[in-house]
Amino acid sequence: MDKNKSIEALQFFTTYLSNGAFAHKVQGQMLKSVGFTKLGEKYTAHYDEEMGWVTKFIDRILDLGGEVK
Repeated sequence: MDKNKSIEALQFFTTYLSNGAFAHKVQGQMLKSVGFTKLGEKYTAHYDEEMGWVTKFIDRILDLGGEVK
């Protein structure tokens, strides 16, 4: 695959996965605040997992010489 196309695809995943992860973080905090602690922790764990992937995608973009946007 072309390097620029790889960077473009990774940027797409980085952007949308981080947006989705943030939604999970907010939902987790909201659930915890109304007493659904375990469910809130589950949502927060989804956030942590998704942000781990975002970090890997960002690292790969940088390895390819791209700029994270």
